[in-house]
Formats: sequence, C-alpha cells, structure tokens
Amino acid sequence: MNRRQFLSRAAAGSILAGQLAAAAPQPGAGDMKVLLWCWDSRMTWDDEPDKISTRMAAAEQRFAYPKRPESFQLGFRRLVDYCAKNGIWGVIVWGFLRDSHGGVQAAVDLCKYAADHGVAILPGVGLCSYGGYYYEGEHPFNLDTYLAKHPDRVSTAKEEGGGRAVTPVLDPSLEANQQWWRDGLEWMLETFAIGGIDYEMGDFIVNPSDGAVAAREGLGFDADGNIQDVVVATRDVLKHGLTLKPDGVFINCTYRGYQQITGFPNMPHVTAVPPETVWEYTLAAMVRHPGFPDAFAGAPSHRRYGYLHWFNASTKTVDKDYVADIARVFPGLHQLGFEFVGTYGEISANNNPVADANYRAQVAWAKNPSLNIEDFRSMRS
Repeated sequence: MNRRQFLSRAAAGSILAGQLAAAAPQPGAGDMKVLLWCWDSRMTWDDEPDKISTRMAAAEQRFAYPKRPESFQLGFRRLVDYCAKNGIWGVIVWGFLRDSHGGVQAAVDLCKYAADHGVAILPGVGLCSYGGYYYEGEHPFNLDTYLAKHPDRVSTAKEEGGGRAVTPVLDPSLEANQQWWRDGLEWMLETFAIGGIDYEMGDFIVNPSDGAVAAREGLGFDADGNIQDVVVATRDVLKHGLTLKPDGVFINCTYRGYQQITGFPNMPHVTAVPPETVWEYTLAAMVRHPGFPDAFAGAPSHRRYGYLHWFNASTKTVDKDYVADIARVFPGLHQLGFEFVGTYGEISANNNPVADANYRAQVAWAKNPSLNIEDFRSMRS
C-alpha cells in the first residue's frame, strides 16, 4: 500500500480495519489501564537476563543493544504472554526498531503476536533526539540517516534552565521536520499493528533557534520551555495520527510531576493539542509529597498517564517489593483522574515472586482502589 492509498483509506474511515483493532484493548469503564515501560536493552525476560544495560539512556549517547538478535522477540513475547494472562493493557517499547535485533520484520512479528493476544504495543519515538522512529540503523526514519541527508537541519538545544547542550537534535519549529514526523507516523501505522506511540522531546531540552523562540511565543501561553517545544512539535502530528487511527493512544511525555509544572494547576498545554492526546507525568517524586493526592487536585480534565520510576535496574530497585507503595499511590491516582499508570516492565516475573507481585498489584489496584493488602496477598498464586 502506498502513502496515497493509505491516506485515502483513512479518509474513508477504514484505516487498518481488523489488523489494528486488536492492538487497542479496552478495559471496563472506570478502570485505570496498566501500561509498562521498557527499554529493549534492559529486558530480563529472555534467556540472557544478565546481558543488560544498568544505566539510564541519554539523548546524545547511543543506547546499545547487548543481546543476541533473537532475544528481542523472545523476551518481549514472554512479557506479552504475562500481560495477556494478568490483565496488563500494554507495553511501551523503546529500542523498538534496530537493525541489530531484526529491524522491521521482527517488530512486525512482535506487534502481530501482541495484537493477537490483546496487548497493545506502543513504540517509543524520539521527536528531536533518541533516534526518531527507527532507533538504530540505516533507515529513512532514523534520525542519524535523516540528518546525514539534510545536514542543514542539525540543531543544538539546551536543557531547561541553561544546562548541558544536546546535539544533534531537530528544531521543533521547522516545517520540514514536522513533515518528516508526519510521514514517519504514517509509515508506522501502515506497517505495524500498534496501539499508539509514546512520543518524547528528549531530556527537557529547549531549542534556542529564532524559529523555535517565535513558535513558543506564538502559542499565546506561558509554560516551561520544554513543554512549549513539545506542543510546537506535536500539534500537527497528533492531529494527523488521530485522523489515521482515531482509537490510537498517542502520548506526549513531560517526564515531570505536577510539582515541576510552572503555574500548576494551570496547564495550558493540555488545550493546545487535540483533546484525545494522553499526557505523561513522571510520578516518583510527586507521590512522595506529603500532601499527595489532595495537593495535586485542580488540574484541568485531560487524558493522563502516570509513569512510576519503580522496579528497574537503572534505579537499582530490582529486588524491592512495591505492593505497599502501589496500595497507597494507586487510589490517589484514581482520585486525580489518571487513565494509564505503570512502572517499568523490564524485570522478568518468571520464577520471581517479587516481580510477579509488583506487576499483579498494579492491575489489582488499577481495577479496585479500595482493595487492602491482606486481601491481595491472599490472592497470590
């Protein structure tokens, strides 16, 4: 199918009928949906659990894949099986596309397997950094490939507050870049049975170009510079994605909690993009606030995903039992109106009772915020 045919089908309202419908399972009304967040390089679900990266990724450094190519499919299929068995809605996959673990065909096969099992796959996509749509390899939708073809589009940004410089990145205000993102989104939806996309700008960066400064000023509202750049970059691509896949879950990542949003509870960014957009907020610090959840009431109504930096090798928490934390935090997230919630999903639950409890507890309290710990423990298999 070529691009023109794809868009024609979208206009007719029959985009990817059947193939993608299974990739966006819908739980009961009122439930929060558990969405696990994974880097391919830290997965322990395969047969090489010791061959992992134990650090956080960074925008300006390639996050290498340390395993055999077949481990990508094996590990994520095992995670999909576990999600299907335990009612976990979906998995965010960073490092979704790499030459080193099978490229397009491996990702096609994984997505079909997940869709057939009722589990949504959401590839992680870096807009201005983190590889673009195709994280690592020679491909038209890989960022390095794109910049090699268009060296005049190389830009440098700085972390919010004047921190480190990050290069090479893309200028979010440049129409050519925005067209590349739209084209890449069309290709992703045409090629893979995905439930949506997890978009991020990259490490709190703010672009200082004249065009980006003018675009932020043109938004007509004050906000943190990185959030403004997210809006500039994604307004059109999100609208485009929702036209092509109206039931898609398209996430804009802020990587901050409410306490880090200047002017909270004013959040003008949420009305600057399509209302179907899901906004990610990183909750690890927010949920430790002594006033949680009441101190964070008053946010405007919008779709929200709460990402918890819990239970992962890079945070050195792989052996921690989080059941009590989940029992305390998830009822507050229900109260605040979160639709999606989840920790990392990289640690295998096979023969690992701590991991199994951590994942199953998320599903249990996502569905029933009044559950008590004793009842949950009694249900453990």
